[in-house]
Amino acid sequence: MADENRELPRVNWNEVLAFTHVFKSFMMARHVSKMALALAAVLLIWLWGSILDTAGGWTGTRVMDGEIAQYVQSSTRGFEKWRGGAEKDRIKDLAKEWDDAHSELIGMQGFMVDLRKETGEGDGGRYFENAFQAKLIEPNQPTWPTLPVRDERGKQIKKDWSEAFGEVEELFEKQVERIETLIGATETLAENTIDKDASLNSDAKEVAEAKLAKDVLAAGRALTLRKLKFRYRIEEIEGFGVFESLKAYEGRCLSNALLAVRFGNITGGLTRYEQMMDRRARMLPVDPPEISGIAAVNPIPANAAPGLLFWVLMMFNGLCWLIACHWLMAILLLAVSLAIWALFGGAIHRIAALHFGRDQKISIGQALRFSAGKFPSFYFAPLIPLGIIFVIGAFIAAGGLLFGSWGGGVVMGLLLPLALIGGLLIAFLLVGLGGGGALMYPTIAVESSDSFDAIGRSYSYVYGRPWRAAFYSLIATVYGVICYLFVRFCAYLTLAATHWFVGAGVWGGGQTLSPTADKLDVLWPAPTFDNLMANAPSAAMGGIEPVGAWLIWFWTMFVAATVLAFLLSFFASATTSIYFLLRRRIDATDLDDVYVDEPMDELATEPAPEPAGEEEPEAKPEGEPPAGN
Repeated sequence: MADENRELPRVNWNEVLAFTHVFKSFMMARHVSKMALALAAVLLIWLWGSILDTAGGWTGTRVMDGEIAQYVQSSTRGFEKWRGGAEKDRIKDLAKEWDDAHSELIGMQGFMVDLRKETGEGDGGRYFENAFQAKLIEPNQPTWPTLPVRDERGKQIKKDWSEAFGEVEELFEKQVERIETLIGATETLAENTIDKDASLNSDAKEVAEAKLAKDVLAAGRALTLRKLKFRYRIEEIEGFGVFESLKAYEGRCLSNALLAVRFGNITGGLTRYEQMMDRRARMLPVDPPEISGIAAVNPIPANAAPGLLFWVLMMFNGLCWLIACHWLMAILLLAVSLAIWALFGGAIHRIAALHFGRDQKISIGQALRFSAGKFPSFYFAPLIPLGIIFVIGAFIAAGGLLFGSWGGGVVMGLLLPLALIGGLLIAFLLVGLGGGGALMYPTIAVESSDSFDAIGRSYSYVYGRPWRAAFYSLIATVYGVICYLFVRFCAYLTLAATHWFVGAGVWGGGQTLSPTADKLDVLWPAPTFDNLMANAPSAAMGGIEPVGAWLIWFWTMFVAATVLAFLLSFFASATTSIYFLLRRRIDATDLDDVYVDEPMDELATEPAPEPAGEEEPEAKPEGEPPAGN
């Protein structure tokens, strides 16, 4: 009988399979407080980067299209050669745009070609086109500005870029004003011509008038197309802001990394990356010949599809480009961005620590007070290893400066073992920072410790259990990509559904963009899964429509930033979970052991329920005698 009453013990799978704790990260990441803090961090970093780009534009600091990719893939000599050639091409292209804008202002040949493409053939005749040509050759044309000779244009461009761009844009604006005036005058002339044409009967006149109305709209579309082409061309020649270029490059690398994880590609393309780094390191004018037979037995094909690690390394090289080519911008951008993340990211990690360890939630204010109190620890934790690396590197560089040219390098060769020891320390610090840097913030948030404790624990956990840490990180990465794609799909579905139903109630108003377009297509192009924020064609807008387009852009940007905020929130939640698991494995510390400075009743956001079946005795007024006396 005793055996019959026994119950089989339940298996606690979270204890048997410890990595399943990582799967709590999604529920933790979607918490409103974490999302709000992450969104604030994203918006503040974007705002600061935009301010730096504006200031850089005043000083002429611009980035040419494809510059970061060239820096990553080319050798030092090749990159400098590319930049020199691109600068020369930039001057030539702007001089050509200057020439084209002036000649088009006078002759309108390019616009006539665009106009014929838009109007096309059809019943009703070419009254608009003929009237437009007649207006072009009318006498008493206004006096147009004189075009400087080619050499003068080149000198002016080299002397002052902003002034040269201003000259070209002013010519194009005059061209647009002339085309708009000609379209209005041409419509009137074509209407009079149709009315006075005795060869047309009433039906033919109706057909001609209908064709004229279509041609007027087609002329507007041709002008819109011309304005768009000019704006895109000028932006390509002028270049882009440093932060804007870095953001676009890092965003593409991040998207490719997530795509690689979707297909289970983690280490693909590392051979290609190694070849790129080898090419960058070569200082010879020609590449040395390859050793015969090496390429034939290489087990990894050079054209393997790039995987997660490849794109992570490419993102790191984007930061190297920022530091190498725009060091002042790098200092200002990274210093302020780190301060923003130390405050808001520290608060997110604190909420995640209490959520994971004690299943308690604190308010945004409490979390910010904690991160503000620990701000120096959060800020300097990742900087201290970098500072030590630079100090060691400075000593090595000083030794090379003192002994590199003395005695034919013999002394440097004798002292090279000391430099190698320094290099070994640098490697130790870099590997620990790359593998355990993400555990520094969770350490401070869980233990309420300082920067040195965060560095020590993160390094010891990574070097003490490297394979376990790598396994947890891989689980978190794969699971994070799945969650991110789900959140992005929800954001896309939100925008797409809103766009479709709003568009169902909008009719017409977008003929300046396309014959089938409406006003919504002009103000808010349809979003896609890969591009939640499509750029609206401002050239097709008029009146106060740019204000409406900006407001629409702001709210769609808010949705897209929320997706990125979820990614940051998930990162904080996942790294905090991994920290708890590694700490229990190495230090034998319980998962619910979290430093709490506030009283327990201040931590809880919801009051604890009273025990059922127990009633608090009613308070008696002071001085009232007990019952029964």
